[in-house]
Amino acid sequence: MSWARFLISPPPTTSWILDGSVVAAIRREPRGGVLWAAEATPPGSFEVGPVGLQAVDRRKLVAALGSIHGRLEGARRAAVVVPTGWTRSYVLSFQDLPRRQREIEQVVQWRLKKLLPAPPSELRMSLVNLAPTDGARPMLVMVAMERALSELEAAFREVGVELGLITGQIFALAAASAPGTRLLVQQEQGFLSLHLSEGDDLRLIRTKHLASSGRVGEAVRRELNLTLGYIRETLGVPGELGIEVFADSAVLEREIEDWRSMQPGVTRLPERPAPPFTVAGAEGRLGQARIQPLWAVIAEAHP
Repeated sequence: MSWARFLISPPPTTSWILDGSVVAAIRREPRGGVLWAAEATPPGSFEVGPVGLQAVDRRKLVAALGSIHGRLEGARRAAVVVPTGWTRSYVLSFQDLPRRQREIEQVVQWRLKKLLPAPPSELRMSLVNLAPTDGARPMLVMVAMERALSELEAAFREVGVELGLITGQIFALAAASAPGTRLLVQQEQGFLSLHLSEGDDLRLIRTKHLASSGRVGEAVRRELNLTLGYIRETLGVPGELGIEVFADSAVLEREIEDWRSMQPGVTRLPERPAPPFTVAGAEGRLGQARIQPLWAVIAEAHP
């Protein structure tokens, strides 16, 4: 699950996306076109718990993966994008850290004991050093359940695909650079995720659980207000803030845009261009909230 290491490697030609509704993949062709294929997720394929993806029904998943891989003739080494809520991410700050990587991991694991209801030994962890601030050493820490990720990788291997990257949607979307200060707002079933960057520097990452019923729009607005206040007052980020919204729910996307239009200094960034699909129907089947992270990890150039 090494997001940073992947971004400095040549991107693959095939990427997959998985969630509770859809299993899909796209493949970039040598002449520039993009192919796609999708299947409904077999019920019961994934179990999500308090630390994200908790279990995978390999038998059910293999059937969908095999069908798509056979039709798409995708690459044998690929990337997979999963819901941001299937992982957990934190920006942790340290004053002093040991030099050896194993000792650094032990320090981080000690901090995680206070944040997650799972033993650190059961987690797969990826660490990315961030730009120092005020003498502290911030670090992006991304974790997920090792057992579940191993089952996911095994399912792909059964159909002849080796995964070079497993990443959450918010980080796939963040791979595309943007000048100035940018807030990514990503909504998926059950979760709202927020990613703030200044140029190439990550300043904030948040994932908020959303109830399946009740006034979800109000909860989203409240979280956006809290986050904007934190950005302005605590992080001290002045000036124009560009925002990008990728939402599964059209209703919530309108709610978020209504909120944005009332905030001074918060502007909507231009929509990203769609991949050059050679077969129509991807937009209606997948939606831009899935297409854009899929496309971000196989685009021909990364920052």
